[in-house]
Amino acid sequence: MAVKTSSKKKLDKVLNNFELYAKNFMKVVDITGEEVPLTLNEEQRYLYRNMDKYNICLKSRQLGITTLSCAYSVYLACTRKNVTSMIVSYNLESTQEIFNKLKSIYNSIPDDERIKPKELRNNRYELLLENGSKVLVKTAGYKELSRGLTLSFAHLSEYAFWNEWVQTKGLMGLEQSLMKSDEPGKGQIIIESTANGLNKFYELFKSAEKGNSKYKPFFFNWIDNKKQFASEYDIAEKWYKSINKGNRLTTKDLTDETSKKLYYEKGANLKQIMWRYWKLQDMTEEEFCQEYPSHSEQAFISSQKSIFDTEMIVKRLDNLLPPLPKEELADLPSKLKKYLNNGLDIYNRPKRERHFAGVDVASGSGADYSSIIVLNKDGEQVASFYRNDVPVHEFAEIVNELGRYFSYAYTCIERNSYGLPLIERLRERHQYMNLYKMKTFDQRGKKKKQLGWLTTNASKSIMITDLKELFEKGLININCQRTLEEMRIFEVREDGSTGNKQGEENHDDMVIALALSVVALKDNKYFVKI
Repeated sequence: MAVKTSSKKKLDKVLNNFELYAKNFMKVVDITGEEVPLTLNEEQRYLYRNMDKYNICLKSRQLGITTLSCAYSVYLACTRKNVTSMIVSYNLESTQEIFNKLKSIYNSIPDDERIKPKELRNNRYELLLENGSKVLVKTAGYKELSRGLTLSFAHLSEYAFWNEWVQTKGLMGLEQSLMKSDEPGKGQIIIESTANGLNKFYELFKSAEKGNSKYKPFFFNWIDNKKQFASEYDIAEKWYKSINKGNRLTTKDLTDETSKKLYYEKGANLKQIMWRYWKLQDMTEEEFCQEYPSHSEQAFISSQKSIFDTEMIVKRLDNLLPPLPKEELADLPSKLKKYLNNGLDIYNRPKRERHFAGVDVASGSGADYSSIIVLNKDGEQVASFYRNDVPVHEFAEIVNELGRYFSYAYTCIERNSYGLPLIERLRERHQYMNLYKMKTFDQRGKKKKQLGWLTTNASKSIMITDLKELFEKGLININCQRTLEEMRIFEVREDGSTGNKQGEENHDDMVIALALSVVALKDNKYFVKI
């Protein structure tokens, strides 16, 4: 009797501890193709032991985070009644692969009813057990993923590769389906992905990293786990010797700055650095950083088709200060006060010096945005305005008030479309005289000037090129998060034109306003006294 009691206590201990359950009852296929007990690696263990209710994980490739979630979902289903877990991936192929992994883990558990309830169904990407618990594996799409479900655990795999609309709407629905509890295994969620440029995953992770989100951030690089690619390290060492007269890498051979930093600052060993060299035979440096980042910032540096240096954009986004509070702007004109921190942001108080503004105007019907960027004489952004619900006549008042607030700013307005009516209102109704004039030549070769900037394919290329030069040389300093976020998706399109990355929520109005402010800054004229 004592023996039976002792055995039951031991079994209960295992059943109540996921790590022990996985190690004793579950098996997985390792990178060499061998079936081995599921002993959590360093990254899996750290994530499992430290995760909260809401978790977001940026990682290097092949660290086993999805395997962890498959095993944890099976564990919850086997040890608790009537619980539902869900794993969501970005395409059908990945969904099938995850479901196969899930079934393999479940099938590896010994057939003992004390530790493994019988399955009632394991098709249609659903593992349903006789105790009423189930694990669902789904593909992220436009249908609601979790309607009518109450989830004990959810894992969103490779979230950075989801469709933009699904990233927002799908996540919102899943969050609402989580069990309302703070206990482990009762309503937890993991968003996991390698990086894929600067998208919703980037925004969520960076917000979490700064402590501005309910999500807890986890980052796992490729360096800390010295065992994960051990077999490839040996192959890479042989390759390195074959091109280096039979000699392996030494610290004296670390001549490039990246390798020095990896070895002396990040803790990479020489085998890992040889492996990196080996990998770079078939992928670019940028691709390697995205797939195998050594720090979180590096993962998101991806030029793709972007016109502006994304590394500089990411670094600037990470170092932005908030706009000035209302208390420090008591002298702001009443017309502008209602927009303060509601479309209008002020980053520095005005000084009695030259300022330069760029204005891109829209109809105010809720589509494109009317925008303003103001720079001081040193190229520092001091203000921004961004609204899509302001009619042209009211926007003229805002441009007038904001321009006069900043020392009667020399203002460059795009005259295309709604720009011309705006210019006319500023001149005739508000007597705003400090406006940019564009020089052109007629067919007879006679020079003429017209108010505002006329955007054509040729003139747009000029102003974007000038903006790129000043930004990447550090000659202007951008303080507006929205402007920087638009810059990161401002790209060369398939037809050779430039503009925002295609998408319903993507705009480039602030980029155009910034480029126009640079036009004014470079022209450096003033038609009024200050």
